[in-house]
Amino acid sequence: MTLYDLNKAKVLIVDDQPINIYTAFHALKEHYEIFMALSGREALAFCEKQRPDIILCDVHMPDMNGLQLCQTLKNNALYADIPVIFITAFTGPEDEIACWEAGANDFVRKPINKPTLFNRVKAHLTLKAQSDLLKQYVYLDGLTEIYNRRYFDETVNELYRSCMAQRRAFGIVMFDIDYFKYFNDHYGHLVGDDCLKQVAKAIARLIPSQSGYLARYGGEEFIWVVLDMSESELKARLESMAQAVSDLHIEHEASTCGKWVTLSAGALTVLDSVQFHKIEDLIYEADRLLYEAKAKGRNQVQYASVINQ
Repeated sequence: MTLYDLNKAKVLIVDDQPINIYTAFHALKEHYEIFMALSGREALAFCEKQRPDIILCDVHMPDMNGLQLCQTLKNNALYADIPVIFITAFTGPEDEIACWEAGANDFVRKPINKPTLFNRVKAHLTLKAQSDLLKQYVYLDGLTEIYNRRYFDETVNELYRSCMAQRRAFGIVMFDIDYFKYFNDHYGHLVGDDCLKQVAKAIARLIPSQSGYLARYGGEEFIWVVLDMSESELKARLESMAQAVSDLHIEHEASTCGKWVTLSAGALTVLDSVQFHKIEDLIYEADRLLYEAKAKGRNQVQYASVINQ
């Protein structure tokens, strides 16, 4: 979603009463892509599969109410910037305060006034698109168009703490293009820049939505922050990434690994923080595994997993 295609925005409506979903749907269906959930837990499951641009949520729902849903989203770095608008029939100031304290961006009272709902949604989507555009300038690497080191440094600690608190798998993968200095010396820096762009694109397209992000760590090094991925799936993804880079068929006459540009990687996954108290400890270990891959001949992945029951 950008400022120029707000009509492509994904709106998630969360309410346990179908009639309320129906009303909101008809107020917005001509303008946005609408999705629906009948509970807070169903909404969370939806967010893990595809990220909505805005959420409209009832306050009073069984199992997980709207306030709990909003708090859960705002406490997760992956979803904290999604605007949440409560649609509620509350009348007292204490109810309003509860919504704000849960992290709400706005609220609309029932019965729904369709023009009011549409304009509130439009306003918050516009603000989010503007914010996203600014973040692109601040957090994207100008060459490869993936996240930069600054974004990694500002987000990785919070993601790590969140995963450890919820006992969700967390991983760090360090990638390095094999003999890239020799590549630059042999072909020149302009060709080297094009190589970096192609490799970053090949890796990034194989990272599933909501399974973390790829950032340029420095020079020819990339780092993948891995979220909620099993050991078997991560290994399969890493094999696919290595193959995808090789399949680019970027000639590398200065390499001893073969005819084409190749990757080495070090990967570490953990399920709790008993052994790794700081994110720097994980980065150090993933980097050590990367150098182990290089020492063993490059064009390979060294993998480790630490699960303390």
